[in-house]
Amino acid sequence: MVYADPHNVRRAIRQEEIDALAETIKSRGQLQPIIVAPADDEGRYMIQFGERRWRACLQLGQPVRAIIREVLDAAQIRIDQFIENDQREQLSVSDMIAFVADQVGSGMSIADLARATGRDRARLSRLHSLASAPDYIIARLNDIPVRGAVALMKAAANDPEAVMAFLDATPPGLVTVAGCESLSRPAPMPSVDLEAGNVAQVLRLSQERRPVPAAPGGRTEPKRSRPGAECPDGSRAIVVGGKSGRLVEALIHFDGEGQPRLVRFDR
Repeated sequence: MVYADPHNVRRAIRQEEIDALAETIKSRGQLQPIIVAPADDEGRYMIQFGERRWRACLQLGQPVRAIIREVLDAAQIRIDQFIENDQREQLSVSDMIAFVADQVGSGMSIADLARATGRDRARLSRLHSLASAPDYIIARLNDIPVRGAVALMKAAANDPEAVMAFLDATPPGLVTVAGCESLSRPAPMPSVDLEAGNVAQVLRLSQERRPVPAAPGGRTEPKRSRPGAECPDGSRAIVVGGKSGRLVEALIHFDGEGQPRLVRFDR
């Protein structure tokens, strides 16, 4: 006469949870009734809240105590299911992602969902972004911290092979946020020493050749140098780590400006 909600927010129920609950009900009885919707055309009642209690009673072979409640708002039921399940025993990451994706897909904003569930807006945004994660990340979602999974998504956009190798090499339970975020950080630029004379030359050229606003197509064109803008010896070569070369582009942070600019020099 009673059946599970096929769209329940909690999709994964572990057998050990049912076993533990059945032991409690066997020794103390079913203290809290489940909530069901009114009977459908077949005379059956769909569970709104309490599927695990119902499964435990089935396992014990005893009737389940239930309260019939009118269905007022199907969307609100989903939100209430999310809150109840997450408070009783934290939902799996996969279940949370599916819930957030379903709510946003039905037209609810992340901000409204945060207010309705009392959950952190940033966390809900991360969960929503993970709905489009690659399969090899989705397969490990219940083993990876949410923030770490988001970092892996960013890293996978540039180097999916590195992310797959990282997951293959890391056993379940050992994936850390720090390890995931290390993959999403750009490799540090090697530090080099410029000979003092060449530093002065670079700075002088940068002052003479500041870029003009971007041209159509997004290309930033530098101003052409004025006659006599070269260094006294007429050379634009620089020495880096003992190797000489010609200066083509440089990222320069000019005094008084908030952001550095890419400056291209005449060849």
